[in-house]
Amino acid sequence: YGREKGIGVTLRAGGTSLNGQSQTDTIMVDVRRHFAGVKVHDDGRSVTAGPGTVLRHANTVLEPYGYKLGPDPASTDIATIGGVVANNAGGMRCGTTFDSYSTVTAMEFVLASGTVVDSAAHDADEKLIEAEPDLARGLLEIRKEILSDPGLTARIRQKFEIKNTTGYRLCAFLDAETPVGILRRLMIGSEGTLGFISRA
Repeated sequence: YGREKGIGVTLRAGGTSLNGQSQTDTIMVDVRRHFAGVKVHDDGRSVTAGPGTVLRHANTVLEPYGYKLGPDPASTDIATIGGVVANNAGGMRCGTTFDSYSTVTAMEFVLASGTVVDSAAHDADEKLIEAEPDLARGLLEIRKEILSDPGLTARIRQKFEIKNTTGYRLCAFLDAETPVGILRRLMIGSEGTLGFISRA
């Protein structure tokens, strides 16, 4: 509808973040109603969750397996998976080991162009390169530029070894070698500016 009418569409999760909230003067979609659900894998060692899934609910589903998700923001009863991931929410106890950046292993996301990327798909990079060649090439060029500067590489590593949930995770360019690997990591903490996280 938004594309047909030329109206922007903004997606919003639980609205609990202290980092900033999704705002718009056009269409606001609350993802909690139609984008929820949790699927448990590997006896609770991992889950797939929709962005509208409340974090407490996901952890309640995992409880019988003896596991829980790493992020533990104070808003766990209201915050949703989509918002937790999009803000790289952490909480007091998760440190840098159990935040969203360190614990999300795959996601599906939708770019503003409408391109859907499933980072778990075996051909995810090929599909991204075909659909968004400039984006894929640009990500690899930035990675190459960062790696060519040892001082910058060290600075980025230092910045993200500490608990840091503000701004784009530039360490994504050091932690991944492929366009989808980089972009998946950049989505975490991007606060929705790079796309909509439709599954994590």
